[in-house]
Amino acid sequence: MGPACLVLSIDAVRLESAAMRHRSRLWLIVCLAALTLPACSGEPDSPEAQVRDLLRRAELAAEDRDSEELLNFVSDDYSDSRGHDKQRIIGLLNYYFFRNKSIHLLTQVQRITITEPGRAETTVFVAMAGRPIAGTEELSRIRADLHRFDFVISNGGDRDWQVTGAEWRRAKVGDFL
Repeated sequence: MGPACLVLSIDAVRLESAAMRHRSRLWLIVCLAALTLPACSGEPDSPEAQVRDLLRRAELAAEDRDSEELLNFVSDDYSDSRGHDKQRIIGLLNYYFFRNKSIHLLTQVQRITITEPGRAETTVFVAMAGRPIAGTEELSRIRADLHRFDFVISNGGDRDWQVTGAEWRRAKVGDFL
């Protein structure tokens, strides 16, 4: 065996060794994934986690100015103390989106209370601005609308969580701290 064959032979061993390491890593990843699958099974998230997910998705839809998606989060049975129903909420959203071409939100969920199975009450502070809001420390320096929302959210047992009522009022920078 000449020097060229010896080099080729050593390179072949290196390639085979690298392939074995790759297969070993792949096998490890597959095993770890298999171990985590039971945690991802059909077990539903806690009601609090489901409500947090609804709030997160609603925030993203608002920033995208997607009124159709936002309305999926509002129950047909929506009502509040101001006499608003779902149709009135549609009008308010469309007016807000018309007046604001760019919407950026900073939200803070202050509380989520599961008052009974399938019903939650939440308090969420929302800063709304025309540009991204890096954090609460920036609120005193930028022009943003600050609001406190108290939502009643229900899932009716056989449907996703939806807002069935809300109250809102102006908030102060200190509410976010």
